[in-house]
Amino acid sequence: MGAEQPSSTAASFDPVADPIQRLFAKFQALLDRHEAALAWCDRLEATLLGQMDYPRVPLPPDWEGTRHFAADVSTIDDTILPGRHRRRLHRVLQRRQRRWDEAAQGAGLATAQAREAALDEAVLDQADTTLATPVWSSHAIVLKLLVLLSTREPNPSAYILSPWRELRLILMNLRGLVAHAEVGR
Repeated sequence: MGAEQPSSTAASFDPVADPIQRLFAKFQALLDRHEAALAWCDRLEATLLGQMDYPRVPLPPDWEGTRHFAADVSTIDDTILPGRHRRRLHRVLQRRQRRWDEAAQGAGLATAQAREAALDEAVLDQADTTLATPVWSSHAIVLKLLVLLSTREPNPSAYILSPWRELRLILMNLRGLVAHAEVGR
């Protein structure tokens, strides 16, 4: 190794030499704050739902008699032919959306959602910083893989798809190697 980089042994003990542990701790703290913000938004929304329903309008039943709802104008337009009935549903939906928006504003939901979105952006920025930082230890690679999987995996069902399945297997292998190395010290 060059003189400018400490050995992997030194890096695993010295958080100053390998900044990944510090960056990961910051990432984890932001992630925890984001989860708390999401939970707060959910509680506010649940309170609102206890007072009123989501803004939507009933559509005519389908051929099986199943009732559907529209929460946006394009769904109404896709379902209802142009004319008086469609215009009426547009107006009713707009009124209900306005009432929902006013109630959400009064309950602080809009502010809470803006805070949650800002924290989500901060989590992704911190993930980018962590992923772009060079590593000097096996433990740091494990932390970077955790960040990668927690921020870039598209959805829970991707867990079994390539490359996410393989990345999780690599993570398990690396964790085993790091644990084995720590026992051998």
